[in-house]
Amino acid sequence: MLASEQAQQVMAPEAWRVAAIGLWMAIWWATEAIPVFVTAFLPIVAFAPLGVASMQDATAPYANPTIFLFLGGFMMALAIEKWNLHRRIALAILDRIGTSGGQLIGGFMLVCALLSMWMTNTSTTMMLLPIVLSVSAVICDHAEGLSDCDRDNFKISMLLGLAYSASIGGLATLIGTPPNALLVGFMAENYGVQISFARWMVIGIPITLLMLPLAWLVLTKLLFPVDIPANDAVRRHLHMLREELGPMTAPERRVAIVFMAVVACWMLRRPLTEWLGLTGVSDAGIVMTAAILLFVLPSGENGNSRLMIWQDASRLPWGVLILFGGGLSLAAVVSSSGLALWLGESLAPLNALGIAVLVVAAVTLVIFLTELTSNLATTATLLPVVGAIALQAGVPPIVLTVPITIAASCAFMLPVATPPNAIVFSTGAISIPQMVRAGITLNIFGIIIVTIISLIAAPWLLL
Repeated sequence: MLASEQAQQVMAPEAWRVAAIGLWMAIWWATEAIPVFVTAFLPIVAFAPLGVASMQDATAPYANPTIFLFLGGFMMALAIEKWNLHRRIALAILDRIGTSGGQLIGGFMLVCALLSMWMTNTSTTMMLLPIVLSVSAVICDHAEGLSDCDRDNFKISMLLGLAYSASIGGLATLIGTPPNALLVGFMAENYGVQISFARWMVIGIPITLLMLPLAWLVLTKLLFPVDIPANDAVRRHLHMLREELGPMTAPERRVAIVFMAVVACWMLRRPLTEWLGLTGVSDAGIVMTAAILLFVLPSGENGNSRLMIWQDASRLPWGVLILFGGGLSLAAVVSSSGLALWLGESLAPLNALGIAVLVVAAVTLVIFLTELTSNLATTATLLPVVGAIALQAGVPPIVLTVPITIAASCAFMLPVATPPNAIVFSTGAISIPQMVRAGITLNIFGIIIVTIISLIAAPWLLL
């Protein structure tokens, strides 16, 4: 209490102004009184007039390298979608798995998770949904001896598995879900901690590998048991869909080569730059080079067309990039104004709980909070707070910032929690009680897994 009172006495007027703006943004983000992306413009119009940051300092975070990492990732995803490479990859995998009920659900979840590592979970879900619905129809029409309960359980497990695996797959990479990239920018701007694409996978891949089969077990064995034998009609249906694509086209091959080159450079950036004696090479620079190449390389068909034209960029989610900038701008001023220090000192009594309890509490709060609020906006609001708490607890900020960032993408209970949840709910095949029943089970498992893996692996990101 004494520490809190002392902190309040020395809190600068600038910090109070930043706190007011931060609260204003948090309320608008939580209530969506106006679009969350528009709220992200507030630092530009408020910080300089209130004397908490110059216009240059307020706007610089909107051009943070992390934003260009995500911009380049979006460009790659659009090229993959444009030439239907994602559909070919999905059908190639599905055509090789078993056709029993459990195998089909597991196969779709695996494909969705793999694609969501590199594409937005929304586009992945929307691309796979028609295939899921067509396969479900084939199963229901051709499988013999199925009860109505068997059919319902299969369809519910397929649809929820699709939504959940889209969110889980995004945890594995920096570009898989926006909060991951926001964390990278926040740590670099405020603590000088650089998290590379490859290093993030040290923590992201284990969580994905644990959560994905767990989600499959919860859906197909625990809540909505699926026991449907292999079905040749499904095999023929998947093979037919694959045949409709025809042979791999020149644009698909060229996009695939660019994509694989980007991933290889991300994974091998450090040894390659050391071997070649290069400096200044970054993950953002690599993917932006690839993005430029997509507009330079000819597609190999349709005359002189390129792999990408600028009209394709109209589908970019520009609002997400603006939201990145607003969150990073707010976080930077929270730190520079002294508000972060004040928050850390005010919340110092929480340190007595121990770091493990703090992580569990923070992860639980964020998982259930993002059932109703934007995961990116929630992350942007809470990162400066938990970073300050970590410093007061005497631990690196990354020990608390990593778990809440991952937790922000682990909301499974409600249709409004994530776009994939809303997409599968819109089919009318799932009720809210069914989604809540499955989601709260996964939320609980998510709290346990995210906490344990974060406590073990987060310090590795500092090496």
